[in-house]
Amino acid sequence: MSNISKWNVPSAVVTALSTELNALGNNTMSAAGAAIANQTNLDIYVDLELNLAALSPVAGAYVAVYLAEAIDGSTYPAPSAADQRQQTDGLLCTFILSLTASTAQRLVKRQVVIPPGTFKLYADNQAGVAFGGTGNTIKLLPYNVNLNG
Repeated sequence: MSNISKWNVPSAVVTALSTELNALGNNTMSAAGAAIANQTNLDIYVDLELNLAALSPVAGAYVAVYLAEAIDGSTYPAPSAADQRQQTDGLLCTFILSLTASTAQRLVKRQVVIPPGTFKLYADNQAGVAFGGTGNTIKLLPYNVNLNG
């Protein structure tokens, strides 16, 4: 008899970036969020949710999310924003923004693979405008697949 793969119950929702995004200027990389430890749960995937307060993005607007992993559990790479953008292996995902003027944005990326260690996230604002002063977040919903049904 074959086993059936099913989703495991997701881990708790984690706010990866919040105040780091407030009033973030255009063409600016945020500060790193708090460390996210995945050594115990060993989650494979996350769904990422980007919430932005009302803004009026320009054509081609996006927000890129980068991941910096501490291979030893405590030391993170610290490239400049320009270097981070060139190191595509650190790019976790990209959110394409709606061009509707003066509206809040809530966007989700599903089944993004994460490492089994400790990592931090950065966001790169390429919206063509600064983010609002408050109410901006990136949240993660980590989860796994149960291969034994």
